[in-house]
Amino acid sequence: MIKDVEDSVVTTHTTSDGSVDVEKTKKSGMVRPILLTVLVLILAGAAYFFWGGQKGAGDKKTEGKKARSAPVNVAIARIQDVPIEVRTIGNVLPYSVVNIIPQVGGQLQKVFFTQGQNVKKGELLFQIDPRTYEAALEQALGNVARDQAQVKSAQANLAKDEATVGTLQANVNRDYSLARLAKTQMSRYDKLVVEGAVSHEQSDQMTTNAATAEAAIEADKKAVENAKEVLNADRAAIQTAQGTLRADQAMVDNARINLGFTQIRSPINGRTGSLNVYEGNVVTANSTTPIVSINQIEPIYVTFTVPEQNLDQVRKCMVDKTLTVQALIEGKRKEKFIGSVTFLESTVNTTSGTVALRATFPNSDGKLFPGQFVDVIVTMPPDGKTTVVPSSAVQTSQQGNSVYVVKPDNTVDFVTVDLKRTYGDLAAIGSGLRAGDKVVTDGQLQLTPGARVDIVKQPAGGQDQGSAPGR
Repeated sequence: MIKDVEDSVVTTHTTSDGSVDVEKTKKSGMVRPILLTVLVLILAGAAYFFWGGQKGAGDKKTEGKKARSAPVNVAIARIQDVPIEVRTIGNVLPYSVVNIIPQVGGQLQKVFFTQGQNVKKGELLFQIDPRTYEAALEQALGNVARDQAQVKSAQANLAKDEATVGTLQANVNRDYSLARLAKTQMSRYDKLVVEGAVSHEQSDQMTTNAATAEAAIEADKKAVENAKEVLNADRAAIQTAQGTLRADQAMVDNARINLGFTQIRSPINGRTGSLNVYEGNVVTANSTTPIVSINQIEPIYVTFTVPEQNLDQVRKCMVDKTLTVQALIEGKRKEKFIGSVTFLESTVNTTSGTVALRATFPNSDGKLFPGQFVDVIVTMPPDGKTTVVPSSAVQTSQQGNSVYVVKPDNTVDFVTVDLKRTYGDLAAIGSGLRAGDKVVTDGQLQLTPGARVDIVKQPAGGQDQGSAPGR
């Protein structure tokens, strides 16, 4: 072993008996430069061997890649009408929400449904203790019966007093007759007393009789007037009794309504939420906290937004009834629900630059659930013809949306395009492509600009002479 220590060289070797002899000699001044030179040459050779070999292999690999044709599928760009399709996220909302609040107080005796159950309109949900309200109804019914008797009594009094008035009126008529007779006799006796046929006493008696008859008429008239006043009092008594009857009848109706409120029924078809009050608890009328809420989910709403630039098209399609809306549930993309737009917000959200819409879906199977987020596809008629390619042909690159275009010599160019919109499996191209251009739809990952391709699959009726490898 040789070790460099300052300016000396130390040499060690092992003797036959196993001991180590150390010899120290003076190192020549040329030893260090020679060693450094040798070390540099060794490293340079290793680097050349490694990198040179790699470069050669890489060049061969690149040449092989350029020489090999990549198998691809292609499609022909064509001119076609593509409907306008806006994809967005929507939120499912119940068609209506009813908070069940008791209208009478009492102990909650029975709950007739389970939480989260679907209920029908008119179905019995709760029973509040009805005994207090039954007693109030019976009391009100008793008051009505009493009032009805009072009305009948007042009507009987009126009938009796009307008969009295009739009798008194007859007396007046009789007195008029007697008065006329008395006046006739008085006139006759006045003539006879002048002739001396009767005495003055007899003539005076006739005069007295006539005056008495007139007085009787006046007395009977006063009696008739008094009887008529009694009739008015009887009629007032009847009206009072009838008013009391109506008031008590209203109390009966109110008591019957309150008794009906002890049974709480569902006002709509829907799904119940969680209970806030359980059996045995006392509820109060018109409390601020509902005992349960019911969501109407058939039909159901989906709210969503579309960009402001689509507003005019949306409004026009709503008028023409050509706007269609589909909802897709996350995880079940193949299952689409068809609805119709029933509401368009009157203002544009200046923060997001969108306008809100609401669509109504039948939801007869109940698969759309309140609070759920769904994919919404809004479709409108096409606004004109455009260049169309399969959406699988469009790639996203640093330059934007691009496609590989196959040239006549079966090499490809990477062309940047203006993607207007997509519709299903189709992509509408605004610029960058022309009708008849052949674009790669599958196999783009193995391509670079200028690469040679071998067309495995071409569209029906295509004139491509390419073939799959091995054909």
